[in-house]
Amino acid sequence: MKIAGAATLFATGLALLPTMAMSNDFSTVTRVHYVMDCMEANPKMNVYEGVHKCSCVADKMAEAFSEKEFEDISAGFMYKNLPADKGAEFRDDKSIKKGLKLFKQVNETAYKECRIHNK
Repeated sequence: MKIAGAATLFATGLALLPTMAMSNDFSTVTRVHYVMDCMEANPKMNVYEGVHKCSCVADKMAEAFSEKEFEDISAGFMYKNLPADKGAEFRDDKSIKKGLKLFKQVNETAYKECRIHNK
């Protein structure tokens, strides 16, 4: 009886794995780009430390955003500082501002949790 119960529980867990793996999972390319950008922004870390800590941050971002949301918001984050009309769309749109605020909060929290100190 115990074996049947354990087998059922195991089968249920296996059935849920694909769903869990697919939820908010970033593609390898998106993760690699983020990790490389993170390492470039934090040059005081050696390669080993940078890969591990920046991968941790990428995991935290994947928990908070879908890949599409992440790509849209990170583009807005990069382009908001463009001069004049080029950056106005990213600075003035209220929905983008809200997304940028959330992006910044999640990023700051992830940096703390992953022990990246950029000061």
